[in-house]
Amino acid sequence: MYLTLRVFRLSFIIALIFQSSLAFGQQKEFINGRLINSKTKEPIPFATMRIKNKANGLISNFDGGFKIPIEFQKNENILEISSIGYQSREIILSSLSIGQINIIYLTEKVESLDEVVVTTSYKHKRPSAYKIVRLAIKKIPQNFPFTPFSYVGYYRDYQLKEGNYLNLNEALMEVFDSGFGFQDFKDTKIRIYQLKENSDFQRDTIATKPYDYVNRRKVIPYATMKAQGGNEYTILRLHNSIRNYNINTYDFIGRFDMDFIKRHKLRLAADTFIDGIPLFVIKISKAQGNFRVFGKIYISKKSFAIYKMEYAVYQKKGSVKKQETGIDIPSVEKKHLGKLLYEIVVEYQAYGEKMYPNYISFNNLFEILEPPKFIPIKAIINKETKNFELVFNNLPLVADAVKRGNYKLYYQGIKLKINKIEVKRHSVLLYPENKNVVFNEKLIQSIRSITDKGVAIEVKNVRDIYGNVVNKPKSILYNQFREFFVQQLKLKPIKPSDTLYMIKTKSIFQDQPIAAPKNLSNYWMNTPLKNR
Repeated sequence: MYLTLRVFRLSFIIALIFQSSLAFGQQKEFINGRLINSKTKEPIPFATMRIKNKANGLISNFDGGFKIPIEFQKNENILEISSIGYQSREIILSSLSIGQINIIYLTEKVESLDEVVVTTSYKHKRPSAYKIVRLAIKKIPQNFPFTPFSYVGYYRDYQLKEGNYLNLNEALMEVFDSGFGFQDFKDTKIRIYQLKENSDFQRDTIATKPYDYVNRRKVIPYATMKAQGGNEYTILRLHNSIRNYNINTYDFIGRFDMDFIKRHKLRLAADTFIDGIPLFVIKISKAQGNFRVFGKIYISKKSFAIYKMEYAVYQKKGSVKKQETGIDIPSVEKKHLGKLLYEIVVEYQAYGEKMYPNYISFNNLFEILEPPKFIPIKAIINKETKNFELVFNNLPLVADAVKRGNYKLYYQGIKLKINKIEVKRHSVLLYPENKNVVFNEKLIQSIRSITDKGVAIEVKNVRDIYGNVVNKPKSILYNQFREFFVQQLKLKPIKPSDTLYMIKTKSIFQDQPIAAPKNLSNYWMNTPLKNR
């Protein structure tokens, strides 16, 4: 289950896309909202929202959107909102409107001098970034749970194409983690509560096909895949380098406890906060070949617990379009980094003296080759007029179609010179030299391949009237997301003794056992808002 780099080709764990086969609807009504930065007016992704004095909560979507069941408006319930780098807020849920998107603004929190002095024991000299990270890794056994716990959460996988959600699959599940002392893939058990193939969003059957590195119909640019034997969710978990700190995970992390520090450049940035807790912010960078790494790691200034890690790999070559990323990177710097290949964001939350999962998001780029829109559909040998007729599905552009250099004509394996070309609507007529030799009664028609007794026609660089080049497939870029958001943490879990656990070698959405609890209504799918 290792992610390795060979000859500057990235290799990281990736699950095959499986098409969902079963959907279970949720008959709930929701309050819809969106979190916005009060200064920049940009959406705030991955903010934590909790119902005060209750176990229920959720995480804002990539576009800052969220949805909460309307029953929580009862009894003056309060929504607590927190996000790293912002002042926490409390909102009375009854003040939010039903039937519209409620905009909630969060204000960036500015560090004060007093808070710096009282929260760090390094009063005279700040420790180096390397020393902070080294101590944070050393304290993982102290800061993270090594006893069993469980949590219920919302899983989803989807694709983004030009900012639009595609192929959205959703699930509610409970994860039973034996603790950081146990191997995650082997020992962690998952119960699926509910599945949904969301038909409210567009389904793109081409994008759901498995990766194809033989014909290059669907690939991850500049990357190779390794089969891991896991499904969408287990492979998402394997990209959590904190939970799997003592095994190899993905490029360029390797083994977090042994490789991370020596493989990366680390430097301190301005401190920040979460719920009033001051955090070191350490920038992560690396350059190797045409690849660039950028990220951040957020560490408590008091306990040295890791709160959050952002890690993105970019490919420097090629044009840079709008990038779908959850990392706060200035646009100028983002353009310099290049094309985003993949990104992992993982965050933990403090309960008592330990850190527990809050969410994980894994986003990778992939490329689809759509079939050519302009192709020859048949060829005809016209003995009477002594020409070869090539018929296209669209009208060819005459200026291209009459160029002899755009064709190669073979008879019995011998290349023939073309004397004249005529264009008649969808057809191009090729007149060879030595017509009387070529067109005789013994000619065997063969238009698909060169044989000892056949004819073959090759065509290139011819466009149709719409600008499509003959036989040229169109390359389309998508972003694939897999995400899990915790809604309820259980520090004293009761693990069922039955066998209704997820089969890790099968897709989440393929004939999995469903074990819905009696209190299923306490949880919900935080489906993205459609008007993104």
